[in-house]
Amino acid sequence: MTPAVDAAPSLFGFRIETDVPLRFLREGGGVETIRVAVAPGTPHRPSHAPLGEWPLHGASVPATAALYEVPGGYEYWTSDAGRFAVDLAQGRIEIPAEGDEILREQRLHGMPMLLAFANRGDVSLHAAAVEVEGRAMILAAPSMFGKTTLALAFHERGYRLLTEDLVCCRPGTTELIPGPALARMRPDVYAGAPPKGMEAVAVRPDRVFLSPPVGERGPSSPLPIGGICLLREGESIRADPAQPLEVVKDIWHLGFRLPTAAGRSESFRQVTQLATAVPVWNVQRPMRLDLLGDTVALIAGLARR
Repeated sequence: MTPAVDAAPSLFGFRIETDVPLRFLREGGGVETIRVAVAPGTPHRPSHAPLGEWPLHGASVPATAALYEVPGGYEYWTSDAGRFAVDLAQGRIEIPAEGDEILREQRLHGMPMLLAFANRGDVSLHAAAVEVEGRAMILAAPSMFGKTTLALAFHERGYRLLTEDLVCCRPGTTELIPGPALARMRPDVYAGAPPKGMEAVAVRPDRVFLSPPVGERGPSSPLPIGGICLLREGESIRADPAQPLEVVKDIWHLGFRLPTAAGRSESFRQVTQLATAVPVWNVQRPMRLDLLGDTVALIAGLARR
């Protein structure tokens, strides 16, 4: 008898248990369990100073975030969605009871999940990633630099989209753990219909939220990292091996770290370990939609080396 395939909802390698309607979870591959639940009552912001505060991106209106350390974990407060309580000791994340469900899930899949997988020993990068012949290729660049558009171009050509904004890496084993089955497309590049193999889950003034159909998202099981592509804008399409010192600097700026001496030290150790364990290229290309196919072919070729 063929054993049953575990298709339980998962994300970043966690098995997700929840009664909340979450739209961008993967199917199978989770190991540790995280319970996602609506917060009871009315939460109150901690009275002590936060670990950090910063502006948020990816929403229709300007928003800010603050992170507080509390017993057992953290509280993450955003001005547009509310409070997310990350109880690391109990493996539980509480989310706001009200508000825009798409925005709430977007925020959940960011800092709260990052804190959970960082506690597991993994490291984050602000990047997209796609699967090429069983290996993960990381597309790394700052915001508004074409990561999602390029990742969707891979998807349209039959490659699995692993994550479009937040990458979870395991430096010790040089593996990547897939994130949400989600891609956010800018309205100015949205043609009025979703790309092949995608469904439009929600349309907002600043983003169209896309996802593969249920049953076609794949698990969040780890994949070996085939390489990191540092995306640059250039006059021609080319890939050059990156210098080690440059790699560490660029990856450091794309990662999140707790603003403490211990957090910075551990992040630097992990980034250095990752940067020296996998191939890294500077990938230059003109930022033109008609050349996306050529860029996909170049990066897919790098993965096959």
